Amino acid sequence: MIDISDREAFVGVWGPGNFDSDTVADGLGMLTDRIVDDITAEFEDDSSLEPDEWGGELVPAWLEILTEIAETGRVGVSFPPTPVLVDWRDRYLRVWDGYIDELEPTVDHRIERRAVLVGTFERALAVAAERERVR
Repeated sequence: MIDISDREAFVGVWGPGNFDSDTVADGLGMLTDRIVDDITAEFEDDSSLEPDEWGGELVPAWLEILTEIAETGRVGVSFPPTPVLVDWRDRYLRVWDGYIDELEPTVDHRIERRAVLVGTFERALAVAAERERVR
């Protein structure tokens, strides 16, 4: 058993949890940086955001994962600021709205899917606003 009275052995560790160390915070930052970078890359060409393309499918999923991680408030998490998220939301929904009918979805699917997409971006914007308020 490790003697926690030896503080030198625990430099950079602030608690017993799996996320309570500088090393893990750095790793979490690397992971969330990668998700942000992957989302950003999909916005280099709006055609990759079309609903039947890689980015069109994965951007909202990646954003939801990133948002769930950021909601924990863990140290080290990278998250885009509000202006970036607003740009992503506006561009993504513009592409989605302009293309979705070409895929001939049912009216119900189009309405329900768009509501999920809007909800995903709004949830991310709420997290960004909270993070910016706390800073």
